[in-house]
Amino acid sequence: MKPPSHWLALVVGNSRLHWGLFVGQQWLAGWHTAHLPADQLQTLAAAHFSAQCWADLGLDLPTSLGQRGWLEGQVPLPLWAAAVVPSVLHQLASYPHLHVVDLGQVPLFGLYPTLGIDRALAVLGAGETYGWPSLVIDCGTALTFTAADQGGLVGGAIAPGLGLQLKALNVFTDQLPKVLVDPGQLPHRWAIATPDAIASGVIHTLLAGIHDFVADWQQHYPGGQVVLTGGDGAAIATYLAQQNSSLSTHLIRDDNLAFWGLRACRQQTL
Repeated sequence: MKPPSHWLALVVGNSRLHWGLFVGQQWLAGWHTAHLPADQLQTLAAAHFSAQCWADLGLDLPTSLGQRGWLEGQVPLPLWAAAVVPSVLHQLASYPHLHVVDLGQVPLFGLYPTLGIDRALAVLGAGETYGWPSLVIDCGTALTFTAADQGGLVGGAIAPGLGLQLKALNVFTDQLPKVLVDPGQLPHRWAIATPDAIASGVIHTLLAGIHDFVADWQQHYPGGQVVLTGGDGAAIATYLAQQNSSLSTHLIRDDNLAFWGLRACRQQTL
């Protein structure tokens, strides 16, 4: 039997590129970059995404990739990719081993045409990994709720994410300052300074919204999973724990859900 081969996964988000490396069905490593210029993406593709090429471009990789020789660049790597920002994948269109995954390839019914592919992959990944029904709370640029039962989309919601809310208050008002929150410390609810009041207002109302959606989900699907993901997922999980919320003990945290969904889409083609 032919041994499983390595393949590269790419999920293009609104703010970052999310990369992962598999061998067959096995996850090896993941990393993130900012959105890269077209010439850098094309240089990486021309070098078969070798570790040396990443280093030459000043882009950091997980140490294990270089130490174990997983990205030697001697063999062209299949690249399975999905994009919220499709123009990024246009820059890789000439790469002959590119497989673009769109909504039509996600094995869930009821997906509407404007549903973000990242949301569809994440909820597929959650259900395939942790069981159905599943609710995914993605704490990224947008705060999204995406729910699916076995085989089909239940629905969801979209709100501004933590960073976007903080930025909006600064950009769209005259006096409110730019605020950086502490991801490890839940702010006091009743603040006596403007920066603290912004942190309190944004974070406590965001957490209240999460509680409300999860409560409704659990009412309709008492045995359903709740999975937290996204760039601010760790901070949100910490805040919930510091609230002594019972929700924090039932949450599953997994930052790789979209990769698990991408893997499932690839597997159905083999």
